[in-house]
This record gives sequence, C-alpha cells and structure tokens, in this order.
Amino acid sequence: MVAGAPGDARGVLLRAAPSGENWAYIAFSLSPAPLPGGLYPEFSEARRRADRVAAERAWLAALWTERTTVRWDLRFTGDPVSGRIGTVLIAQLYGADRAAALRAVRDTLPALARLPAHVTGTRVEDTDEIARLLAPFVPGWGAIAEIRKRITCRTLTRAWGAERIATTVSRFDANDPSWDRIWAQLAAEPRRTVISVCLEPCAAPAGLAAGLTMRAQAFGTLAVPGRPDPMYGLPVPGDPFAREAHGLYEEAARRCAGRLHRARISVAAEGEAPVSDVLTGLIAHTVAPTSSGAVVVRPQSPQEHQVACGNLLGVNRDWQWEAYWQGVPAFLRTPSEGQQLWLSDPATVTALADLMDPDETAALFRLPHEEPGEPELFALQRGSPHTSGPGTPTNNTNTGGPDMGWTDFGGTGV
Repeated sequence: MVAGAPGDARGVLLRAAPSGENWAYIAFSLSPAPLPGGLYPEFSEARRRADRVAAERAWLAALWTERTTVRWDLRFTGDPVSGRIGTVLIAQLYGADRAAALRAVRDTLPALARLPAHVTGTRVEDTDEIARLLAPFVPGWGAIAEIRKRITCRTLTRAWGAERIATTVSRFDANDPSWDRIWAQLAAEPRRTVISVCLEPCAAPAGLAAGLTMRAQAFGTLAVPGRPDPMYGLPVPGDPFAREAHGLYEEAARRCAGRLHRARISVAAEGEAPVSDVLTGLIAHTVAPTSSGAVVVRPQSPQEHQVACGNLLGVNRDWQWEAYWQGVPAFLRTPSEGQQLWLSDPATVTALADLMDPDETAALFRLPHEEPGEPELFALQRGSPHTSGPGTPTNNTNTGGPDMGWTDFGGTGV
C-alpha cells in the first residue's frame, strides 16, 4: 500500500537529451508493512508467503504496459553502519518532449502506486534524493557484476547441414523463491552494496515462438538415433546435447508468448574491491536452483565496465559484447553475410537471454517483507507520507537535475 494519492505527479526528475527527448524518473521508498495480529498472526508463514506471491504477481500483471519505453528498477541497498537495507522502486518513463514524459508519469502512477498490502511505499518528492538513489556511487573496476541466463555452446556429434555447433540459453527455473538469504547476506556486507533488478515490459517478438518451435524440431531430429551408417550398418546415435537443447527450445516456445519482460540484475559495491562472490552466487542459485541456469558475468574491458555502470546508474539495458556472450565464438555472434544459423542463431540467443516469462519475472521482482521472530533487515521509510489535496496535482520537476556524475555512463539513454 502507498501513502498518498496515486495520481500526484510531484517529485519527477527529468533528464533531457539534446534532441529534446526526455526521461522522467519517479521513486517510491519501500518497507515491509506491519503484520496483522502482532507477533503471532493468525495465518501461518506458508499462508502468508502464498498470499505475498499471489499479490506480487497480480501487481506485476497490472503494471504491464504496451509502452516500449518504460522500466521498473527495484533496488536494495545494504548499509554496513546500520546493518539495514534501504529499498526503493524507481520508474523510468520516456517522452518525446517534457510534456509527454510528464503525461507518461501521470498515466503510470495509479498502477505503480497500488503496491501489495504487505509493502508500504512513500513517494520520494525531492528530485535531488531521486538523483542520489539513481547514482548512490560509481562502482570501481571489478566492483560490479550482473546475473544472466547461462549460454552454453557445444560441438555436436551429428551435423545439421553445414552446422555442427549448437547454442542454448537456460531459463531461470525457480518457483517463487525466497530472497531471505540474499537480503541477509546483503545486510551483512562490509561495504555499501546495491542489488538492482530492472524490468522492461514487452510483447513477444513477432515470429519468435515459431522460430523456437522450428529449432526445437531440428534439435529433436538430432537427439534421436539416425539412419544406420552405410559402412558399418549401425545406427548413428542421438546427440545428448541436442536432447538438452530440444527441451530448452521446446519449453521456450511455449513460454515466450504474450506478456513478457526484458530483465537485468546488477550487483555493485562501493570502492574498487571486487563485488562479493557469495552475494552474487546466492542470487544466481536462488533464481535458477535446479539447472544452474544463471551465471555471474563481469565486464571484460573498460568499455564494458562503462556500459555496466550505465545500466545501473541510468536504468539501462545495454549489451556487453564479451561478458554477455559468455565465451560464444565470434563467428557465431556475427555470421557472415548470407549465412543462416539454425543451431546457434544469434538473434534468437540474444532474445532468449533477455526475455523473462511471467514465472521468471515473479521470481526476480520480490518485494521486501519480514516474518515474526526473524531479524529486522529493512530500514523504515524516510520522510513523511505523501498526501495531496483535491484538484490538479502540482508538478515539482527538475529539467536539468543535479550533477549526477553519471552522464558518461549513458544516464540519458533508453
């Protein structure tokens, strides 16, 4: 639930591009709502968890939009001094000009502000504070990483035309996972550390499901024994990796339809030392516990470090060429002109690496909560609850914003 009227458009940070386009940022400070019934509520922990999951899924479904330039960024920031976690929800909205960006804010606020009942939200109206939440610090080299879907590339024992190399993309297979261990580790980190989960609503790309189905069929053919070898008279055995690829592509064809999201998970720490392997490993295991389908990637060059920082500080989703491809050979990333790849199509791989179905999205975007008897990890909301009177809301905007120190990291890109 949110304190204040959802239609209020105050507290909008605007960033303008030289072309006149604008990106509007609004933020809500979040904290767990008090449990009903005091320390010993009527319902069991399992019942409360099921209710929370259902409420978060319904809220995400209501947030989905056909706008192609909207992103939600859920950020958890650990404070080593207090041992508490600050939680903020940031929305980035695009407009062709200042007025269009503000209209996008007004259109989005009602659904955004209807948070599930187990979360309390306070609108952040100070634009300087929004800027600080966007860029709490600039991570040093090695102090930022992202969690991605695992991309696997293998040479097959059987050829498909001229191809003998196959590439697959795993999925995040967690079923409504608990983030309690992640939050506990974040609160215990010795440096200020932020976890950013960014979602961008999108529809399934045209032709994706059909392309995935055809690739699943190709891998299915390679997975079963082929015709007997004319020289030896023995059947050609099916390829084990093709069997794995067949299952992944068949499932992707079924799931990659309708309302989807593109996602980015960033983890960054203040200073130059590498970000915690324990924390990043926990996130990867939490979102893909069964198949180990998540991998921690780190920028491979100064240019990629700049991209990774821009993703975090500017609510972006820009591609890191080396880190994201996870060792896939260059000739499979950019096929030569006229070459058609069925088993390692780069467009299909990049689409699957970014896309999340509703189950995956719900596993990533977990709002803060606490249970009786457990350590209190989350900071209370700062500031007074926002309220507004009747009539047209007053816009408190900042067209230039303060010097955020992240312009060079792509802070005004989409």
